[in-house]
Amino acid sequence: MFELKLYEQKDRDLYLKMQKDAFEKYVIEFFGQFDQSIMEQHLERLKSSLFKIMVGNEIAGFVYFKEEETKITVDVLCLFPNFRNNGLGSEIMQHFIKQANQLNKPIYLDTFKTNPAKRFYERHGFIVDGENHSHFILKYKP
Repeated sequence: MFELKLYEQKDRDLYLKMQKDAFEKYVIEFFGQFDQSIMEQHLERLKSSLFKIMVGNEIAGFVYFKEEETKITVDVLCLFPNFRNNGLGSEIMQHFIKQANQLNKPIYLDTFKTNPAKRFYERHGFIVDGENHSHFILKYKP
């Protein structure tokens, strides 16, 4: 079981470290360098809808979740290594899919083109709906 709690400023350094650890490889691959200031700007844009994924009293990861008028957006779903490969990611995704089905709204997310997470999303019913230089845009349709 997990619980989503809104991101707090005190979580900043932990979030930025997790993002660097999880995505630096892909950022360098597609953009040539990893710029911490860009990650900090990204956090500023996301933080109003950014959640800690809590398992008991531990932060297991972070996820951006925003319900909009016509869609749901999920971004930066990332778990710390000790919480991966045990079904937690699927449990979280099923939580969002259940909401999408109840609201009859699609979920959109993106992932780096070379990130194996694409297969995870496809296993949960997402299909490629578009792409840009670095990312596949994926959609789940209720």
